[in-house]
Amino acid sequence: MTTAAACPRCLAPLRPPDLWSSQYRCDGHGEVTPYRTAASSREQAMHAMATTSTVPVWLPEPMPVHWYVSGVGWAGDERTGPRAAAVAAAGPSPLGGPAERVLVGEAPGIGLGARLAGSAGPDPETLPGSAEAKVEAAGRPTAMWPVAAPADRAAFVGEARGVWLWLVLWPADAALILLEHLVLRDVRDAPELGERSFFGAFSEHLAALPSTLR
Repeated sequence: MTTAAACPRCLAPLRPPDLWSSQYRCDGHGEVTPYRTAASSREQAMHAMATTSTVPVWLPEPMPVHWYVSGVGWAGDERTGPRAAAVAAAGPSPLGGPAERVLVGEAPGIGLGARLAGSAGPDPETLPGSAEAKVEAAGRPTAMWPVAAPADRAAFVGEARGVWLWLVLWPADAALILLEHLVLRDVRDAPELGERSFFGAFSEHLAALPSTLR
């Protein structure tokens, strides 16, 4: 079961394609790629994305101790397949208390990663100077630049496999996770990675209330 189609940039409900337009439309952002999350059967949603997504579906390998997959979301329709794929994971913050991080692989112009980061989007501005963090994505060192974000989170963006790679963490001090060597694998390359993932409580952030960004 999946949620109704929503705008990836603000979560507003969409007008479906009709005789006048073949695209989904948001009153605030015009024609957009419809965004949905798995309301149940997240394992099946992960498996489907591994076989249909046109962008990477990122998961840490190994998953940190006591962390679990908390949400799966994507932007795309039956014609295009997912053009943005988001996987949320939750667990203990390095400084104590709960934390959550969302990894997004996203084609330019979608706006899902920017919404999660709290940016107007849909894409980051020119990436400045030297990166502040690095991850390993699909076997390659990948530079990650910080993105200005609300005080309750930290956000980073880079490029991997020709599309945007977003990493958004709650709370902001959960960014200390990046001091460790974070290895990401694309589930499209390793479907068994999704199949053996542990799924726990649902993410609050993939299904957050609509943003005021327009």
